Order: sequence, then structure tokens, then C-alpha cells
Amino acid sequence: MSTTHDQAMHYIYQQVLQRLLDHMNQAQRASVQLLVQRMLVMGGGADNIGAFRVLVLQGLDSRSTHLLACLRAAQLIIALRHAGTFRLQVLVARLPGLDGEALALHERCFSALFLQDDPRVELLRADGGQLGPFGARSACSPSQTREAGQAWLLFGHLTGALPAALLGARGYVELAASLAQALGDEDGANLLVSAIAPMRLHHLMAWGRRCLRHTEHVTQSAGTDSVVSWAEGMRQLGDALSDPLCPPSAQPPAEGGRVVRVVSVEALLPHPEQAAPLERMLGRQLTDTCQPQGPAGLFDPLPLAHLHGLRAQAVEQRSYREGAQAYFTGLGEHAVAWPQGPVLRREAQERLGDAYGVGEKQLQCLLFKPFDAHGRNLEAFVSSCHPNMRVALPYLHRALQGRSCPGPVSQWLTETSGLTLVQLRAVYAGTVRPEARRLYRLLAQRDLWLRRVADLACCQGRGQRSAV
Repeated sequence: MSTTHDQAMHYIYQQVLQRLLDHMNQAQRASVQLLVQRMLVMGGGADNIGAFRVLVLQGLDSRSTHLLACLRAAQLIIALRHAGTFRLQVLVARLPGLDGEALALHERCFSALFLQDDPRVELLRADGGQLGPFGARSACSPSQTREAGQAWLLFGHLTGALPAALLGARGYVELAASLAQALGDEDGANLLVSAIAPMRLHHLMAWGRRCLRHTEHVTQSAGTDSVVSWAEGMRQLGDALSDPLCPPSAQPPAEGGRVVRVVSVEALLPHPEQAAPLERMLGRQLTDTCQPQGPAGLFDPLPLAHLHGLRAQAVEQRSYREGAQAYFTGLGEHAVAWPQGPVLRREAQERLGDAYGVGEKQLQCLLFKPFDAHGRNLEAFVSSCHPNMRVALPYLHRALQGRSCPGPVSQWLTETSGLTLVQLRAVYAGTVRPEARRLYRLLAQRDLWLRRVADLACCQGRGQRSAV
């Protein structure tokens, strides 16, 4: 029975490979043949290729899909020519969280490549710094989602709550935590591949190293030249972010013994572009709500547009539509008919809710920053968003100062903010540890493209004034 099954699977893999090659143009087929030779060399030859492991960081962009298709073709060609082939791990990430449409897009691609039932392939997904099997279920448990949400809200309250900072560089810390789990295993990958352009990949790694050098008080990374220690150091930064009110616990240095190479798609394939026949075969029918942003399509644009819309409505006295549309216009993707109004608001809120367990009420509170600097904006926030609570303002201040107050007041504060009273009082009094504040400011300086957020805010401000 086993022999019959193996023969049947061998035939299926041949059919998958032939179908893949039939949908490639001549340049792509030549690239695959060259990739086969490179994988054999990096894997130590045909006798050792079975122990070689490749981890692919999979985004939603066409370059990521093309890279995966070529790696799959090379894996199957080597398996047909030799006794074994390399192992493939596919890590699916979409920040801040995977939605149903993104999952369906990946599933169509994986099905076309026949990855799900191949024992030589492992499909993973990353959520909020956690790693789990790819599928409809999040890698985070409800308690982990709640903790990630509180850490994310606290980050916003302590860093000015600019949308570009909230869904910017901090997301790379979550992604690095997932990479640390995937690479930390003794039998982990020998090669990390992504479709991120070489210059952007270099920029990302260099930015992470600068973060680790400036935050040595919270990390014990053994050396950031290794991608394993780099990812582990960034994971430790994430742990410090999750509870900035407590001193960081002592952490052992990351082991840097195992060598993991990091390469981009250009280093493996001379023709990294996608072809229309291959796109159709892999099921890449992108909808408006599934358009990726950022390096390798790792970022979801809708939650960021949603934050801009909420900020415009609640803080800037403009319409929600105006704020969201301004963000989409800034992307320069004029050909894409991005969702608008209630559709955008509902879908974006669902994605943030799935990723961080936060509702629109908590987001409005976050964008107002009502608790910072001894409640400087508290009265404006209450008057604008919760006018029925104006009579309770003195009690709100008492609760935030740690003095006795009615129970419903404390409950309202925690439900409206999504934070605990301990966290709220630390924000109100400014008692967060100085080293933690330094770490927060460092991460809040960069958006999803690792551009300076302050520069972007100034440009946006000048643009709004000139429009007026």
C-alpha cells in the first residue's frame, strides 16, 4: 500500500511540476534551472540536499508568489533527479493580521503548488509575534491577543498615537519574534529567502541592528551579524514592549552558532518578475481590499487608512472619508478603487479587532491621547466623544491619580481605553521606565517603509494647510 501511495504521489508531483513549467515563459524556466544548481550548491550537493531547509517569508505581492513558485519547481525537479530534495518552510505574514481574503489568496496559491499534503513542506502563519500552523485559526490564543492588544494600545498612548507609528516599524518587531521562533529550532532553516528588494532588506536589517545597539539594556543578543541572533534580539525588544512598567528580566544571550544565510529573490532568480499565465495558475485574483503594501506585501493598508479616518473625524474635526481618502491618495495607487465609507470602516475594524482585540471605542480614545501629561486632553476627549461623562471628570482624575472613586468610573476608564488601571495611571503620571520610553520613541520614529514618521507628519501638515 505504501509503495502504491508513493507511486501515486510521485505521479502527482510530476503533473504539478509540468503544469508549473507550462505556465512559465522561457526566461522563467531558465531561471528555475539555474535555481536548481544554486540550491544544490548551497545544500552541499545531491547527497546532502535532503537535510537542507529553506524558510520563505511569504507576502501577498506578485514577487513573493513568483519566488515561491520557482522554489517549488526547483524542489520538485531535484526530487525527480535525485534521491532527496530540500525542505521548504513557508511563513505567511500580513501585518497587523491575516484576513479572510488574504488567507483565501494564499490557499489558492498553495493548492495550485500542491503544498498542503507534501511532507517536505511546512506552512506557517505569524500573528502578533506568535508562530502557528497556516490556516483559518490565528496563531495567537485569546489571552495572547488580549496581551498584544494592551501592549499595542499602551505603545500608542506613550508615543503620540500617530497612525504611521502605530502600524509602522513596531510591526517588524512582531514579525521578527515569529522569525526567531522559526529560526531558533536546532533543526531550523539554513536559508532565509524573501521577495524584499535587496536594498530594502539591507535597510531593514541595519535598522534592527541600530535598535539593538541603542537598547542594550533590554536585549542580550550575542551578535547582530547573525540573522538568528538579530531575530532573537528583536524578539526580546518585543517582550520589553509587552510590559514596559516592569524592569526587563534577565535573558540569556542568543546562540549564534548555526549559520543561516539571508538572500533576496534577486540573488536567486535573474528574472524575478511575474508572468500573467503563472499568475492565473496560482489564483492571484487580488480584490481591492487585498492590495498589499510595504516590502514584500507584508502590510495591510486598510487598518492604516481606518486610523487616519478615525483621527480625522475624532481629533481633526474632518470627515472619516476625508482622512481615509487622504491616506489612499498618498499611496499613489490611483488605479485601485479602494473601499470607502461603511465598507472600509467595517472591514478595517474587523482586521484590527482580530489582530489586537480592540474596538473602535478604544481606537478613538487612543487617537485622542487623553491620559498623557496628567490628563491634558481628557476634558476635550470626554466632551467630544463621551459628553455624558463630563459630570464625572473630577472622578476620572481621581481614579487616574490612584485615589478613591466610584467603581463605575474605574470600569468606564478600563473599558473605554482597553488598558488596565495600573497602565492608565503610569501614562497619566509619566512613570513609565525611562529606558522603556526610549525604546518606544525609537520604534515610533519609523513607518512601515522605515521612513521617519516626524518628516511624514510635517509633509502631511503642510499639504493640509496648502489645501486649505
